[in-house]
Parts: sequence; structure tokens; C-alpha cells
Amino acid sequence: MAAGMAMAPAQAKQEDEDAEEDESAAKQVQTSFTIKLLKFDEKNKVKLIKEIKALSANMNLVQAKKFVESIPAVVKADIGKDEAEKIKEQVEKAGGECVIE
Repeated sequence: MAAGMAMAPAQAKQEDEDAEEDESAAKQVQTSFTIKLLKFDEKNKVKLIKEIKALSANMNLVQAKKFVESIPAVVKADIGKDEAEKIKEQVEKAGGECVIE
């Protein structure tokens, strides 16, 4: 029985270390964000298409229309938090609903 008691504190210590490792991994700061368009208000579709075109330099109106109609779709990926929040605000003003991931 003494051997079983000696192992219990060692196991508890190991579990505490594992929990600390999990917490430190969760505390890492996310530096890269993705904006994803989930849905949009149908009456603001044209406004949203123009906004998507403006946000994507290499996209024409036809491509922007297809992009909006193919939701859910990633508007921009691997961008900073400030830029992601700015883009989200612009898209929502234009009638789209998006999320930062």
C-alpha cells in the first residue's frame, strides 16, 4: 500500500504540469486572422458586391458578384487583427455578415 501512496503525489504533480502546458498553449496570441463572409442582406447585395470588389484589388464586378453569391467564403486571410476588424466593419456596413477567425 505504501508504494501506491507514493505514486499518487507523483501522478498529481504530472497532471498539474500537463494542465500548465495546456494553459500556456492557450495563452499564445493569435497574430493571423481570416475574415469569412457568412451571409448578406439581399436588398444590399449590390452595395456588398462593390465593397468586396474594392477590398480585392484583383477582382472585377462579375467575380465579386460570384464571390458574394458563393457564401460562405473567405474575404481575406492571414491578416492582422486591426486590418481584420476594419474589413469586418466595412463589410457589415455594406450589408454582409462576417466573422473573424
